[in-house]
Amino acid sequence: KKSIPQAENFPFCTIEPNIAPIAVPDEYLLRLSRFADCLKATPAVMEFIDVAGLVAGASRGEGLGNRFLATIRECNAIVHLVRHFEDPDIVHVDGRISPVQDAEVVNLELVLADISHIERRLEKTTCQGEEREALQLLLPELKKGIPARAVGLTVSQEFAIKSMGLLTLKPVIYALNVDEVDFIMAQEEVQADVKKIVEEIQYSDPQRDLCTVVSAKLEETIQDPKAKLEYLQSMDLDPTFLDDKMCYKMLPIMIKHLLDLFLVYTGPGVPPERSRTIKTHLFAKSNAPSASQLAGRLHGDIQKGFIRAEVTPAMTLLEHVSYNAAKDAGVVRTEGKDAILEGDNVVLIKWK
Repeated sequence: KKSIPQAENFPFCTIEPNIAPIAVPDEYLLRLSRFADCLKATPAVMEFIDVAGLVAGASRGEGLGNRFLATIRECNAIVHLVRHFEDPDIVHVDGRISPVQDAEVVNLELVLADISHIERRLEKTTCQGEEREALQLLLPELKKGIPARAVGLTVSQEFAIKSMGLLTLKPVIYALNVDEVDFIMAQEEVQADVKKIVEEIQYSDPQRDLCTVVSAKLEETIQDPKAKLEYLQSMDLDPTFLDDKMCYKMLPIMIKHLLDLFLVYTGPGVPPERSRTIKTHLFAKSNAPSASQLAGRLHGDIQKGFIRAEVTPAMTLLEHVSYNAAKDAGVVRTEGKDAILEGDNVVLIKWK
């Protein structure tokens, strides 16, 4: 709501990327905040970067394509917002509404950009070993229209080419943008339609790509809580009907699943005279942090003075009336600096 991008009825009104920090929906944060009597609860945040839609020829620089592709290259995943509604007052750059063709235009440009990027890299003498082997494996597949994420690279091969930021190696969510009537009144039909559309899209990976439905028009209409309540009452719907369907709730959850991320909490157990803040931290399971690394994220001095970590699953901790009660019950375990943290761990770092 604080980072709503400019939207105009002409192509490329978006020139500079618009960055929207979105809190990751969290079932434990507020409960742990009340449990620990914290004054401040800080959620984990994902940054969603809005760029204008790519057009045919973007890989050659058409329509500010180079700038947009460079922005996408720095991201961890791609959410592809595809138009799936009719409105004569909102122009389409190609003068027609076809979500499949729109998605294919973008996918093809990403494939072509990766082909060009790989060919330039293979010309360098510094491209050797597993990096060269991985790129030589990818190039003929990309030329067939197969995205890099669907080729089946090993973990070590993906790591060898990670610095290249290949566009088609990034996981994808297709979000079909429908009108508010379809979104409210025909959820099941639209969801089924979306799955069929995604299956038809070329240059994609139907085995791993995810899809969902959003309604930008609806979310614009009900930004204000009062307007939202009035809208739902006019449709004879429960006030909570849209709570888990808004894109700022749904998309972070999907991204968390797609990138295999998990949450860790700090704050409970800290003496109130030192801090009354609970904070959520977001990590990838493929690069799970040690207790010492989490301490470093909090502050360099905490990492240097690390003594031990007290670790408790969030659900287990909430079964007790206080942190000390949980310790007395023996559910808080003590770990050293090399202990690898897991999802929903509540961690208290002891340091000097």
